[in-house]
This record gives sequence, structure tokens and C-alpha cells, in this order.
Amino acid sequence: MGHPLKLNKSTIVKVGNLLPRLKHAVEPIKLINWLENFDESEVDLAIDLLSVYEYIPFNEFMFRLNDLLRELFRKIPRGEKIIIFPYGKVGKSGTLVTYPLKNTTVFEGRKKDILLTHDYENIKNPKEYKHFIFLDDFIGSGKTFCKVYSEENNIQNWIQNQEIENVFILATIVMAEGKKYINKRFKDVIIIAEERNKIFDTNLSPLKIFGNLSDIKNVTKKHGDNIRVGRFPAYAPFGFDNSQSLISYFHCTPNNTLPIIWGEQKDYWKPLFPRKANIRMNEAREFKKEIAFYIGICNRLAIDLYTGKSILEEKKDKLVRNRTHNTKQDHSVIALLFLKNQGYNDLIICHILGLTNKELKQIYKEAKDLGFVNTRKSITQEGVLFLKKLKEKTKKENFRKETKYSLRMRQEYELYIPKQFNGMT
Repeated sequence: MGHPLKLNKSTIVKVGNLLPRLKHAVEPIKLINWLENFDESEVDLAIDLLSVYEYIPFNEFMFRLNDLLRELFRKIPRGEKIIIFPYGKVGKSGTLVTYPLKNTTVFEGRKKDILLTHDYENIKNPKEYKHFIFLDDFIGSGKTFCKVYSEENNIQNWIQNQEIENVFILATIVMAEGKKYINKRFKDVIIIAEERNKIFDTNLSPLKIFGNLSDIKNVTKKHGDNIRVGRFPAYAPFGFDNSQSLISYFHCTPNNTLPIIWGEQKDYWKPLFPRKANIRMNEAREFKKEIAFYIGICNRLAIDLYTGKSILEEKKDKLVRNRTHNTKQDHSVIALLFLKNQGYNDLIICHILGLTNKELKQIYKEAKDLGFVNTRKSITQEGVLFLKKLKEKTKKENFRKETKYSLRMRQEYELYIPKQFNGMT
């Protein structure tokens, strides 16, 4: 199944136009690999589907939360006590929302009124609180919330016993069907989230603009029927519970999203935004290798990583290498700069690089001593310039990163999309 993608000028333009839509979260070569899952006649349909895809990176995730929290707080007078409860299992997407939420300006402005907790049953003086907010990143079918809210010894009873006045759900996005499902069962729950409709809704789909909605749906089902996504059900071509979502986040892809985006089938299907943790960890590992590659090139060229000067010194009639900066610690400094330049938060940087907060502080200190970040932990102009110069230094030796695709494009066409470093050209 699938075919090698013909990289003519038209295809290159289409791929290039998709990259900003996907917030440069994937490299061109990965996007090409995904398009090669499809038959040749289906590629344009797949491109149209991605033209309405929503990818939400960390910084956008924060400002969405900030705006929605502001909307919610308009319903709550200042001084009234609020409980915010991430209702996903610890370590799941619902709990990952707490860090960016706490760092929004709206949260900071009302934090004296807020208790953010995973343990509502052990809250001291619970009757002081008038408002209860369930927190999640995304609501698909709505069934997870309803299960949590109504199970035996449930949180609904606890809320009623404490005479809490208002119950909210805060999420960045809710599917319209999921919102309807929750509101039908719990009319008093107020949902604050951006609403999205099923991607193949005949009346409300944004794909209608292309005039090929049914063709895209047929292709999605054709391949989705062959991508195993679980045990029960084994196949769900339109996402869990027929949610028909088309959304990914920096930290996960919901299983409500179409499996042709995140599913994986050996010798049949390569994912674009993987859902499985092991795939995402492998991608993080590859990121580290990319950074190490730059250091390796500088060592091969016998130049200092930061200054570009020779690291060869003459000692007793012999040339020896004095590697002042080309070390493991410098690997981390460069990785930090690349990720900061992409707008990633410290929490995500720690996850990608496998660092503790203490280790990250030390790397920030070294980067600051080098003039690459300032006291506010923002990358400086000198840091941006260093990244640019590093690429220039290593360009001649960068042949190992060329692929048959990029070489072919470089040779045949004036318009060239370079292989990107996690979105950085």
C-alpha cells in the first residue's frame, strides 16, 4: 500500500504550505513519509485534510487556557473560593494541563482564591469553596467526564454535600457531540472550551470548502479500517466513539483524532503525530542525536563549538585537541537554545532532554555566562546568532543528513524546502 511521492514543483509547494499550518511541528521529510502511506490518487485528499488540521504547541496552549480562564472567571466574583481539579489520572493529559494553567496571567491574578488539587476529599474547610472547576486539555466523547462524575462514592455527591454553587469544566477544546453528551446528563455543569464539530459533518465541516468531503471521508475509512488501534474496538477509522476529531497537542494526540494521523501499523502505516509514548520518546531521542551531530561535526573540523577557532594545540611537536566546549554539557546548552528558540517551556525542555529542574538551572547558568540567555531565561540575540553560525560552520560536513528527497529537490528545482531542525530552518 502507498507509493513513493513524486516531488514535482507542485507537490513541494503544497508540502511547504502545510508546514506553517502544522506550526512546524514536523519536518518536511516526516510529512512526506506520511503522505507516502496513501495511494498516488489520494495524496491531494490527504493534503486537503491536513489543511484544516489543528496542532496546538505549548505557547499557544497557554494563551488558549489564559483566554478561556478569563472567560470563566467573569462568572465568579473576586474573593470567592475556587477548587480546580484535574480529573485525568495522574500523569495523563488532564494533569499535564496544571503547569501551563498555573503560569497564565489570569491564574496568577486570582491565585489567592484558587486551590489546585488532585485530592478533593482531603481539602481543609471545603465549605469555604463556592466553585468547582474540572480541568482537562481536550474533551472528545464526554464519556470520561461522565464516568468520573457519576461513579460510586462519586465526586458529584461530595460537591453537593459541600453545597458548592457552580460546577465548570475547563478545556481548550470540546467536541460538540461530547458537550451535548455531558449537558444532557448534567444540565448544571457549565463547559468553557472552544467547540469543534465532527470533521465529516456534512453541514459544518471546514472541508466543505474543498468540495471533496465525501472523497476524503472514504479515504480515511479505507485506511482506518486497516490500522489496528486497540483491543476493543480493534479498529476505529473515525476515532474513538466516532468522534471525528482532527487535533493534536504538543504532549499528545487524543484517540478521538482520526487514526490515519496517529495510528501505526507495521509495513503499512507511519503516523504523523504519534499517540504512543514510546514513539514520542524515540523522537526525543532522535532530537538529542541531532544536537550531538553538530558537536561531532565541530570535533571533526577541529573547531571550538562556540568560537569557531581551532581546538588543535601544538605540544611537544605534536598537535593535540583542547576541547574546551565540545562536551556533553555543551550538548545540553545547544539543545536548550534550539528549544527556547522554538518557544518551549522549561517543563517540556526537561521532558525532552531528560533533565531534572536542578540540572536545567545549571545549564541555564552556563548559557547565561556565554551570553546566550538573559536573566529572564529568554534567548538573546547573541544566542540566536550563535545557532545561525553553528549551522554555517557545520554546513559542509552536513552531508549525512541529506536524504534522497532533499537531494532530489536540490538538484531538480529552484524551490527547495530544506530539511528542518524541529521546525527551525
